[in-house]
Amino acid sequence: TQFYRSIIQAVPSTITCVYSNCPSRTGNKLMLNTNTPFAKAIFELFTQLEELIQTQTNEPGACRAYLFGGCAVHIHTNARGSSDVDVELEAMKKGLKLDELVLKLDPVFYDDPEAGQEVLYYDETFNPTLAPLHEDYQQDAIPLEIRNNSPLWVYVVTKADPAVSKLGRFGEQDILDIHTLFDHGLEVESFRKRAEAAIRYAVGNETELIGRMNHV
Repeated sequence: TQFYRSIIQAVPSTITCVYSNCPSRTGNKLMLNTNTPFAKAIFELFTQLEELIQTQTNEPGACRAYLFGGCAVHIHTNARGSSDVDVELEAMKKGLKLDELVLKLDPVFYDDPEAGQEVLYYDETFNPTLAPLHEDYQQDAIPLEIRNNSPLWVYVVTKADPAVSKLGRFGEQDILDIHTLFDHGLEVESFRKRAEAAIRYAVGNETELIGRMNHV
């Protein structure tokens, strides 16, 4: 069974968040966009990764994937797509050689309703710690798919976390993404609290990061 199909079945466009500590809750509803062509392409890439991991282990949750960047923004807002997948992979099983497996991932081609045929790559260079990031991002991440028969468990970070991380590069697209997240339910005060905590131990100029936070 293809991984992304099971995700779409398990996580419809509007789901109930059953995790009481989930910062992205709005009432008791959590809006996730999992049926778009771009989202399906993301999950197809995870299908490949799941199959590659199964060549080394079938232990449930042997690898945890945390989705960031434009992919996370899309899942939360149905906004722009991206040409690459920013994801942190955490090996929960000793000896799992993820660095070797990701080199075997093929790009995923998909049809975007506006842009036509697009291609999605796995970003081998992505490192979430190079940007401001709250220390609880894994604990607070939202499960997209956790199956007892799968070695790959997939999460998307909360709305606040990609917004905070974009204070690092802070280009035009990053600012647009932050405002898009605001438009789709991210509360300004929640963003500020998350950002202030992350900036205290972030790599970079603290004064500059605070200025960027205040700018948005």
